[in-house]
Amino acid sequence: MSEQRLPELASDAAPEFVDAPSCKQWVEHLPLANVAASQHELLEQLKEFNRYASKAANRLAVLEALREAVHFVQIEQAKRFSNRALPMADAESAVLAATLELWEQMRLGYLRCIEAAAAGESGMREQAGLACQRALGYSGLKMFYDHRAYRQVPPAEWRALHAVYARAERLGVAEERVVDYLSRDVNETSPRVAFVRALLMGLCNPNELSQRQLTFVANLLERWGHKIDISTEAVDEGDLPPLVVDLAGEACAERGAAVAGEPRYLDTRRLAKSLRNRIGLLRKGESPARLALGEDCVQPSCEQLLVFLYRNWCQGKPARAAERRVVNDAAQVCNGMAAIHFHISGRPFRQPGDRTELTQKQRDELATFGRISTREEEEYGRVHGLEIEEWQLQDESAQGFKMQRRAGTPGKRYAHGQLVAVRPSDAKNFMLAQVRWLTASENNNLHAGLRLLPGLPAATAVRATGLNVANAEYVLALSLTAVPALDSPPTLVLPAAWYKPNRVIEVYVAAPVRVRLTALVERGSDFERVAYEILP
Repeated sequence: MSEQRLPELASDAAPEFVDAPSCKQWVEHLPLANVAASQHELLEQLKEFNRYASKAANRLAVLEALREAVHFVQIEQAKRFSNRALPMADAESAVLAATLELWEQMRLGYLRCIEAAAAGESGMREQAGLACQRALGYSGLKMFYDHRAYRQVPPAEWRALHAVYARAERLGVAEERVVDYLSRDVNETSPRVAFVRALLMGLCNPNELSQRQLTFVANLLERWGHKIDISTEAVDEGDLPPLVVDLAGEACAERGAAVAGEPRYLDTRRLAKSLRNRIGLLRKGESPARLALGEDCVQPSCEQLLVFLYRNWCQGKPARAAERRVVNDAAQVCNGMAAIHFHISGRPFRQPGDRTELTQKQRDELATFGRISTREEEEYGRVHGLEIEEWQLQDESAQGFKMQRRAGTPGKRYAHGQLVAVRPSDAKNFMLAQVRWLTASENNNLHAGLRLLPGLPAATAVRATGLNVANAEYVLALSLTAVPALDSPPTLVLPAAWYKPNRVIEVYVAAPVRVRLTALVERGSDFERVAYEILP
């Protein structure tokens, strides 16, 4: 366990508690109404206790006494950094760092108990399974909170997870049943189940999932983690390549990976059967609640998520619908309807019908050069926060881009599902896209996957119609041309919450045009793309 870097024991360590009774008494006086203060106190005292020399059985009892309070403050503090746009603000990053450190201190405490069990310390051999399950659980929680913050899990975290599971195998406790009363649905678990949960969470492309979806997957794995068996020999899954993890490596499990170190093979057949059964029942009209998928799980999104999980966990990597090619090129990007509208139209938005007189300077430029200078328009963009950002393309296909913005590069924050405009350096015009996935690396580079919206974009404006909104002002909108090859009709890109079935609105092209909204094609976090028909 030397690679785990356990804290040095020190004679001057003076925690506020030294055994389970004094720990419980100390926890009772924690100001849990002030979650930030409680987290700070727990973190400081755990650091001190991890330096304190104690019998392992006593250490284990103290850690068990702390768990409920730790989990409470961690769940509450996560609300301050999860479901946020990236890159994080400094305050959000600080809360994330403190939260990860508290999970780490709990993990380190249990690692010392594992070390004592391996050394044969009295009373600890019987507790080795519990200590291993807890250490693996806290490794998994560190990773899960990285996922919740859409940050890449550092390789060192995978290495630490694998090392503890390898130790559990050597101690012969990987399958030992352990009770966990903090588990929401299933009290009985094991080191293997804790290990599997961390692997499968990392395997389901968590940077593509919403916070609600991440929570759903975590709850599902809590109940179904036992359905995955682990062996040293590859299992026969037909033509499917084996799902393998290297216990000597620093990466998540992968199908068909070549492992030269300590391979462990994950048998997903029981999990695949459970997923297939529920997908089939959902398609027949069964409710998610009756399938024990949660009261707040609704169709069709529930079925779509289960299919997504099945493909990531129980199938090989699918072939890409469109061929990707690696590129190393610059691209201009902007987000927000105002900025996108401005850069696609090339001018500030003015209410249709407003008459604006040319200035003497503009008339002179028009007479001399045949056009008006764009310098004032560029200045308008800077003043109103509509600047273009510089990103780096990493690969591209006919359907989208993978790109990054390096740490320190000026730019706005981005969120999953957001509308953006992108223009590669070799393109004349901007294209519309949606942020499909998003993650921040250890060095704070921002990585994004963009899915292009079909059609050529144009800037337009829309307003509501009806007696109650007579003479309403136009608001910014965008239009996309039809793409017959993709069976994509002409669509409007409207602000969020504008779509209602058969709603009639007015679109300003060269003149006002009345249209009826016929279908919601897709919804993003800040926009709706809708099909329409023109009314006579």
